Amino acid sequence: MAMPKLLQTSQFTSNHLRTFSSMLSKPLQLHIHLTPSLFPHHRFSLYHSLCKSQSPHTFCQPRRRRRNFSIQAFDAETKSDDVSSEKEEKPESRSKVDDNNGSLKGAAQDYPSGEFEFQSPGFWKSFLVKIRMLIALPWQRVRKGTVLNIKLRGQISDQLKSRFSSGLSLPQICENFIKAAYDPRISGIYLHIEPLDCGWGKVEEIQRHILDFKKSGKFVVGYVPVCGEKEYYLGCACEELYAPPSAYFALNGLTVQASFLGGVLEKVGVEAQVQRIGKYKSAGDQLTRKNISEENREMLTALLDNIYGNWVDKVSLTKGKKKEDIESFINEGVYQIERLKKDGWITDIKYDDEVTSMLKERLGLLKDKKLPLVDYRKYSRVRKWTLGLSGGKDQIAVIRASGSISRTRGLFSTSSSGIISEQFIEKIRSVKESKRYKAVIIRIDSPGGDALASDLMWREIRLLAASKPVIASMADVAASGGYYMAMAAGAIVSESLTLTGSIGVVTGKFNLGKLYEKVGFNKEVISRGRFAELTAADQRPFRPDEAELFAKSAQNAYKQFRDKAASSREMSVDEMEEVAQGRVWTGKDAASRGLVDAIGGLSCAVAIAKQKANIPQDTQVTLVEMSRPSPSLPEVLSGIGSSLAGVDRTLNGLLEDLTFADGVQARMDGIMFQRLEGASYASPILNLIKDYLSSI
Repeated sequence: MAMPKLLQTSQFTSNHLRTFSSMLSKPLQLHIHLTPSLFPHHRFSLYHSLCKSQSPHTFCQPRRRRRNFSIQAFDAETKSDDVSSEKEEKPESRSKVDDNNGSLKGAAQDYPSGEFEFQSPGFWKSFLVKIRMLIALPWQRVRKGTVLNIKLRGQISDQLKSRFSSGLSLPQICENFIKAAYDPRISGIYLHIEPLDCGWGKVEEIQRHILDFKKSGKFVVGYVPVCGEKEYYLGCACEELYAPPSAYFALNGLTVQASFLGGVLEKVGVEAQVQRIGKYKSAGDQLTRKNISEENREMLTALLDNIYGNWVDKVSLTKGKKKEDIESFINEGVYQIERLKKDGWITDIKYDDEVTSMLKERLGLLKDKKLPLVDYRKYSRVRKWTLGLSGGKDQIAVIRASGSISRTRGLFSTSSSGIISEQFIEKIRSVKESKRYKAVIIRIDSPGGDALASDLMWREIRLLAASKPVIASMADVAASGGYYMAMAAGAIVSESLTLTGSIGVVTGKFNLGKLYEKVGFNKEVISRGRFAELTAADQRPFRPDEAELFAKSAQNAYKQFRDKAASSREMSVDEMEEVAQGRVWTGKDAASRGLVDAIGGLSCAVAIAKQKANIPQDTQVTLVEMSRPSPSLPEVLSGIGSSLAGVDRTLNGLLEDLTFADGVQARMDGIMFQRLEGASYASPILNLIKDYLSSI
């Protein structure tokens, strides 16, 4: 489950303070289901979900041609000498071509795919690698014939992790796959796949790297003691897949759930007064309705169909099964491991020690010898330089932006609290002023957040894009405030399962009058100014003139967001209106509708950055991470005792919500299809309510 955050302009920062200030400041995540929820003030909300994807071998698919344009197109007050003297072209309406889904497609630009191609190193390079391995530091050394053991479970962050940080890091996982493919000391990979707590965008990126690794000719073996749809999505890409006799397989399909608190709030005397713009903008429904709206049902059904269809397509392709057979198998509700083996869903039934013995035999080791393994964390210390995978003269900066967006760091913030616009802008400006970087990739994994912060970052990205190529690369989600950032780039790349769009607005406040009356609380407000009590008077509903002002301000916020998106994507307002209205799109559907330029991962973004920076595709470049991890005290402690950070995480999130939720938000409604509950994008307040209800 996840949540919405609104996007809005600076004009609203004083108008809607403290409305829905802390109720749902982060998306709620539940069992394989999604529930829209409401955020403070105007929010550009978005839904977390999945979608149909392309063939696993098709990594970067161009969708529409874009022209270069200056920042003047977005800021009428910008002087020509501030940014660019380039003559501005008036955006032209895209030629419409209806595909079989009724989507709009424009002229496609030929973008490079960035597809991984394994090239065996020559004699001289192999010699240099051997010399470098000899002089490597002790903690960077690996025995010859070692098997890389990666345990994929729980949350996976899109940020780099320090050695003291808990959890997994997607960029480090992907780098380990690439290093292992070229490392002569690594014989293969042994993957332990357990319940995952991440979006499908990251799952797709990992699957792509599994398939890429297999091109090296080395083995990749998977082991799944607990397996749902996401886990099998990775497991089916392995050369061999094993499970213990007692394994729990739950390949029963996907569901979507929407929960509603309207009846609960009515009983306790709380009224949520909501104004939403966009027929698909379901943010607020959780607090106002008792059942699902037809528009919300339509959107969630389409998302579920995309996700389910994508899963069936990928499994069919990797396992060589007919789609009809896969759906029939799912509908049977098969849980017997023997049946899974018989029908070819797994290779064999083995315990972990039996798989280890099998790998020892494959490597020619004696039974009394121990299988040489190196785990993910230790292998992350091996430098790419040692394996000859770095050293490109041309440099491309990578700026990572993950989590909720805020303007300043809060009192309870940690280094992993999300996107702080002040710090992000500093990085943007330093890259802009430096002549070292030929291009910039902004990697976004965010449901949005503070609207003012989103707009300030958008402006700085536009200024940066005027001086050098900027490519936006999306991970699990880049919507509302996250999409606001992305649309400032010269090209947008997303996974086919990325959640994006959600161009809509919702605003509202709580009327607590009946609740105050029930508990005997009274509140008197003395004000000056006709609309001074617009959001301050929570003891009464809106007056008619206040409700009218609230509605007009929401409509104005939506128009500004929609129009800016239309200009950024070179679409007419009418065309943008067709894909806006608060609707959440998967990356594939967003690309077919002009919201995204290409489908692919970070490698695709790098290839496009090379193209725009006039760097030959076969030239090696150096990716410079501008967001290097700097462990905080809790993270250091978590390295010693991992439970400490986990205990503090929910409390810190709750304090952050209660203390710093004022102001216009630009968030997405969250839709997370999860088999198990997790903490990412979860609302601490709703978690506490849920825990309380489950205890009575």
